Amino acid sequence: MKKVFLFLFLSAAALYAQTNSEPVVTPIDGYAARVNDRVITYGEIRQNVAPIARQLFQRLRGEDLARQLQELYNQGRETLLDEALIQEEAKRQELTLPPEMIDDEIDRMIETQFDGSRARLARVLAESRKTMEEWREEIADQLVMQVYYNQQVLRKIDITGEDIRTEYDRIKDEELSIPFRVKYRFILINKGRTPEEQAVKRKQAERVLQRLRDGADFAALAEDVSEGDTSLSPWRDPADVKEAMRPALRETPAGGISDLIDGGTVFYIVNVESRQEKGYVPLEKVREQIQNKLFAQERERLHEELIGRISGRHYVKRY
Repeated sequence: MKKVFLFLFLSAAALYAQTNSEPVVTPIDGYAARVNDRVITYGEIRQNVAPIARQLFQRLRGEDLARQLQELYNQGRETLLDEALIQEEAKRQELTLPPEMIDDEIDRMIETQFDGSRARLARVLAESRKTMEEWREEIADQLVMQVYYNQQVLRKIDITGEDIRTEYDRIKDEELSIPFRVKYRFILINKGRTPEEQAVKRKQAERVLQRLRDGADFAALAEDVSEGDTSLSPWRDPADVKEAMRPALRETPAGGISDLIDGGTVFYIVNVESRQEKGYVPLEKVREQIQNKLFAQERERLHEELIGRISGRHYVKRY
């Protein structure tokens, strides 16, 4: 997956992106690989991986950074090798594009990557020691590669509704299950120590419960009489709540008030504000996510299949 992602990322990247990141630890320049007569240099790899390398320099240090940079360099080389293979195969099959299509792409790149300034493009080309015609040929190669890649990979991807449903059923237990949870408030009244205190406290708790059943606002009454926390809980699994309250949390409907709960040394009255029943995230909420995942998996499979099919037709060398 990383390789295909990097392939698409680099294919869409600016051809002459300017970077100020620390250098990837590779030779300054020279041959890194070749496909037929098409040479891939260390500088090209370093230039193409620079946007991702900058993120690594921001997050990592020491050996972790060196290891990740080396992996990124290797992926970048393989990505450019794949790109070169596809370009060479497209050329082998004499796939060509109309000149106006190339002109349109050049105009688009000048507008989006050089702020519409041909003078700025000319400066960048001069710094890169490239002529306008050489750049045009590279743009044509990129377009031909993209057209060929679309034909051989992207247009062959067909993710059906049945595919999405099958994947949903496969992952729903592990990835899409919704646990039963509640949001609630409670009123706590201590029982007292002596039988006399306990009798008084029970009557107090029963009067509070009756006031609630008569329509008193639970939150407001809790503030007046509760001897415990009166705030609304976050979503909670009843299994994580004091045992005495669990049955009421499981059985009381949303908006309902429990009976008086004997908690040993205290009385509880529970108000369940919201219930989330056990189930699964609906398919419609994750359809696009699953479709994108299946698309990426199929794209990777077809990409690797394509590279395997055409690599034997061309001379490939890694240095």
